[in-house]
Amino acid sequence: MVELSRTNIVEVTALKGHTISYLFLEGLKSLWKNRLMAFASVATIVLSLLVLGMSYAIANNFEYIIGQIEQKIGISVYLNDTLSDIQTAELEKKIKSIPNVSQVSYITKDEALQIFAGEDIVLYDEFKDDNPLPASFEVRVNQIVNQQAVVEQLMQLGLEVNFFQAETDIFISLNAAIQFFSSIVIIILIIISLLLITNTIKLTVFVRKKEIEIMKYIGATDSFIRVPFLVEGISIGIIGVIIPTIVIFRVYDVVARGLSKVLIDVVGGIYLRPIETIMVGLVPIYIVLAIGISMLGSIIALRRHLKV
Repeated sequence: MVELSRTNIVEVTALKGHTISYLFLEGLKSLWKNRLMAFASVATIVLSLLVLGMSYAIANNFEYIIGQIEQKIGISVYLNDTLSDIQTAELEKKIKSIPNVSQVSYITKDEALQIFAGEDIVLYDEFKDDNPLPASFEVRVNQIVNQQAVVEQLMQLGLEVNFFQAETDIFISLNAAIQFFSSIVIIILIIISLLLITNTIKLTVFVRKKEIEIMKYIGATDSFIRVPFLVEGISIGIIGVIIPTIVIFRVYDVVARGLSKVLIDVVGGIYLRPIETIMVGLVPIYIVLAIGISMLGSIIALRRHLKV
């Protein structure tokens, strides 16, 4: 009896494995047999994800560029000429200990004159022996929103501080506005993509309503009918993810290299996000939208037609 039971279990397991393989192959065959509707579904997914991907990349880079510009807006702390090297070093430690200070650079009187004169050697030679410029610390904060708090603490130390207050306020407002509007645009595009993908999948199932009804009448179970459609939906989703991912990767790489050169020449030291960073954020969105919605759309659309 034990041996018989074991044999039966093996046979049942083999049968289940054969059935799953059969249903999987049926799903792939059905994908090819209904290739026109499958193409429509893939095209809808690809177009939706391409628009979403481009919007995501643009919004992400706007925020990234603004962040870089913010980091370049520093605070100048002018030093008294009477300070000794020890006092200057102690003051630098105090400034570095202030919360939200990310970097402190010491600029000597001679370096300040070189920066001021630039390529004008005559101007530098004229003032190098009687340099009117003070030594200073260039202080940078981790986020521009924390700049005012750092300035207040520097003033409490009795230091002379100079910073771009008006420009800082503009960049804070601009950054907040870009984040808000980019989030709204991406959410709207995601909703549109969901509707387009879901409706296309529903239409694909509706066209094959008769096929589903016939299978039900000859005794096929709901699971037996549902699995090939799920395989088909997943396959459509995978194809729909691969194409826009490759397109965005290639196009972004070319555009980013061209724009980076322009930004470096015009602004200096401003870069676009690396393609790897963009794809790390974008691909999970693609997978959830394309594969997840294709599966969910198939399940929802089938539910109506399985009630025969």
